Amino acid sequence: MKRPKRNTQQFLVDTNVFIAAIKNPEKKVRSLDLIIELIDNEKISLVGNDLLLLEFEKYSEKFKSETASYLLKRLKDKIAVVDVNEDHIKTSSEYIPKAEVVDIIHAATCIQESSILITNDKHFDKISENSIIEVWKLNKAIENLLGKT
Repeated sequence: MKRPKRNTQQFLVDTNVFIAAIKNPEKKVRSLDLIIELIDNEKISLVGNDLLLLEFEKYSEKFKSETASYLLKRLKDKIAVVDVNEDHIKTSSEYIPKAEVVDIIHAATCIQESSILITNDKHFDKISENSIIEVWKLNKAIENLLGKT
């Protein structure tokens, strides 16, 4: 398993950010720039879980393009895939609707790995408001990592 370097920021990129980057690759969208920055920046590490990678593959196939294939490969190369501890799953399930199993696992991954979650998914609002994990909306991630332009 890949281990993050010291002095790095660590993130989990939710599927909706990936979809925003690949849905219309011909459009110049900042979500695409964000994902490229997350991949290329050596001071940033990425974590995920098997379900996250399955989601990325599913949407890469749905919105098939060279951009989608490229990002999928690069993300798979950079993401440290972790096995999530049952205690963290239990904690995250207290804040996320039970029907949103994948989101529970993503939040548990962030708890376990002390990672910031980048997402626009409202299912994570309660866990963020309770300071269990740090959640950045897409606009905040773009502003913090790419600056205003």
